[in-house]
Amino acid sequence: MNRLNFFIESAKFEIWAIEQACILIACFTFWRSPEQQLIEYNAGRSSLKLGKHQRWLAKDYMVIDDLDKDFIIDRDEIRWGFKQDDLTDPYWRLGLEWEKRGGIWGGRWKKPCDPYHFEG
Repeated sequence: MNRLNFFIESAKFEIWAIEQACILIACFTFWRSPEQQLIEYNAGRSSLKLGKHQRWLAKDYMVIDDLDKDFIIDRDEIRWGFKQDDLTDPYWRLGLEWEKRGGIWGGRWKKPCDPYHFEG
């Protein structure tokens, strides 16, 4: 997937998440500097020293449960947990949809498993 297609597909994906799947998501990482990537690599959160984020070809999304319906993301409203064995988990639903669109979802990776990562 080239950069333009990634931009278009990720925008359509974000709209699908809220309108069709009723899953509120927010992107928390799009571009990452080489220095930031090295930090992720050294911490074991990435297996690459140069990744798709440096080429604007990956986004990390968090699922939001807006419990108080104020459209403000509070720390306790971010759903970081991921149940690998539960296909109803919102990250699974997002990942399967992203794969249908031709992308790669980090939730299928073993080391490190990264359900927040969606790349073109």
